[in-house]
Amino acid sequence: MNFKYNIKERMLRLPMIDYKKVRKELPKLLGKTLRTFDRYCSIKLDEFTDVPAQDLDIIASYLNCTANDLKNYFITKMGVIKHKITGHS
Repeated sequence: MNFKYNIKERMLRLPMIDYKKVRKELPKLLGKTLRTFDRYCSIKLDEFTDVPAQDLDIIASYLNCTANDLKNYFITKMGVIKHKITGHS
């Protein structure tokens, strides 16, 4: 399955005792429920949903990586240009 973020994959690399600790502590640190955190871990690539940037930064910091390391997708310059909002005159 292709997920938008590799949060769970990184957590599964940890020893089981650390995995359980992270799974318990991260939702509290984020101020989210365990269910919401599980949703963050299981967002599919083709879904419109995203993890809020601040939450992604906190998760990355906790897992000793960058937010970009957790992303399984890239934003191309062309993609950004396509979605740029222009003002009305």
